[in-house]
Amino acid sequence: MKLLLIGYGNVGKAFRRLLHEKKDNYPILQGVEIAGIITRQGLMVGDKENFSPDKQLTVLEAIDYINPDVIVDMSVPNYKDGEPSVSAYIKALSRKIHVITVNKAPLALKFREIFEVAEKTGAKIGFQGTVMSGTPSINLFRIQPVAEVSRIRGILNGTTNYILTRIYEGLSFNEALKEAKEKGYAEEDPTLDLNGFDAAAKLTILSNFIMNRSLKLGDFKFKGITEITNEEIRRAKSEGKKIKLIAYADNYVVQVSPQIIGPQDPLYYIDGVENALEIQNEIQRIIIRGPGAGPINAAYGALSDLVLLLEGCL
Repeated sequence: MKLLLIGYGNVGKAFRRLLHEKKDNYPILQGVEIAGIITRQGLMVGDKENFSPDKQLTVLEAIDYINPDVIVDMSVPNYKDGEPSVSAYIKALSRKIHVITVNKAPLALKFREIFEVAEKTGAKIGFQGTVMSGTPSINLFRIQPVAEVSRIRGILNGTTNYILTRIYEGLSFNEALKEAKEKGYAEEDPTLDLNGFDAAAKLTILSNFIMNRSLKLGDFKFKGITEITNEEIRRAKSEGKKIKLIAYADNYVVQVSPQIIGPQDPLYYIDGVENALEIQNEIQRIIIRGPGAGPINAAYGALSDLVLLLEGCL
């Protein structure tokens, strides 16, 4: 099975390293090879640790040149129009080439359009890494057949949860943000995390997949944590409560907003960069928690999709 990797930043490098580490111990992976890696610099043919382009090709041209069995998208999200990934997915899927992605933007913007192509050709899409990285949010639902989900609710952004946790523990907003950047939990420009955009993108993907909605990013309101004051957090603490950025969807409401919650709520205990997701169906309520970010975690999400694809379970 030939792979074409799109993007070779921290996640792409972690994926390559993880694949090589696991191949010797897991026979199902032994037939997998990275046939090429494409970045803005061009295409590197073959599988080498240090990237050096061999040909000046675009992503779409690289698909033609490599003719892979699977494209694995590790590129940075482009929330303006999802390109070049959207076009790459549609081209690949139309040719029965499978897609595995950790890039949220294409599915948050064009979920139905992309899946319609896959359904026509029978090609598969793995996207566990787009929501909660390697913690099985998407793939948990794959093994919950014939369950009708009526509500999803969760903490889906580790950056904002870390900042709220540290303010709760006594830091100012600016001090907490500075610390998050120093520890690598926040981007140098954390706007998309702080304003709720990132959580909204993840909620869009979850709602479409788990609840069979047809949402696009921008179809519902979202609000981040920038307007929360230290005084509000102190007041909540004095009442034995916490403020958390909650992503929520049911059959009528879809939203991301700060909520005041108490100890009776399982999300009350999710602190730091940890994420959590609560799924309610007609049978039971399921709650999962785990890391929601990090290169190795996102890479594991993609690798788990690859294994499920090889096992015929995607």
